[in-house]
Amino acid sequence: MQKKHPGLSKTEWRLMNICWRKGRVSARVIYEETLREKARGYQTVKTMLDRLVAKGYLRREKFGPIWLYEPDVQRAAVAAREIESFVGTVLDNTVAPLFAYFTGKEKLSREELEELRRLVEEQEDERGRTP
Repeated sequence: MQKKHPGLSKTEWRLMNICWRKGRVSARVIYEETLREKARGYQTVKTMLDRLVAKGYLRREKFGPIWLYEPDVQRAAVAAREIESFVGTVLDNTVAPLFAYFTGKEKLSREELEELRRLVEEQEDERGRTP
């Protein structure tokens, strides 16, 4: 059974994205990376990282005088859970508005369009096979 993790705030998402991108990383490196978007204190970032450890998203290890943080969950799993929650809560379990938004807002690449076509065809095939 998969462990249930509490949701992430926007700032926690930003910290997790840094950790997913960099892998095993010190609090100082994460702090310096966050300064690119917003001024915040080192201790604030350190406290948030420790909260992410407590929530089960990160693990940490002491390496001499510093703490190293590393993701303890895969980005894809967390993103999938958040997307399912969004679709269920905001879109009332319908995905068409989500696709309409992206196709109207963004210029999709040829690869993205092909992937969407493939997904639609898979759904059509599955519906054709079910009684």
